[in-house]
Amino acid sequence: MSENPPKNISKIKHGFYPGIIFPIIIFLVFYIVQYKEVSFKDYIESMWQFQLLFKLLSLCVVPNLLLFLYYFKQKKDMAARGVLMATFLYAFIVLISKAL
Repeated sequence: MSENPPKNISKIKHGFYPGIIFPIIIFLVFYIVQYKEVSFKDYIESMWQFQLLFKLLSLCVVPNLLLFLYYFKQKKDMAARGVLMATFLYAFIVLISKAL
């Protein structure tokens, strides 16, 4: 008899997508908590004008560490790699923005 192998939920996409979405959620929560009286468009424009947008974005990526550690402790190494890839993607975007 052949048994069906267990479904592997530790795939890179299971870490990459949350790793991309989690910092965006943190960014939006920060906006709602701190600056809800200002329109989102004005908020983004003022952050861009004062060159704070990418600095805040890089801070919003820090909680990805918790997501990475969760996947790592659960022995979902590929999902942890996905979170790391998403974090490096954000770091690359911030690095490119500073170079321009």
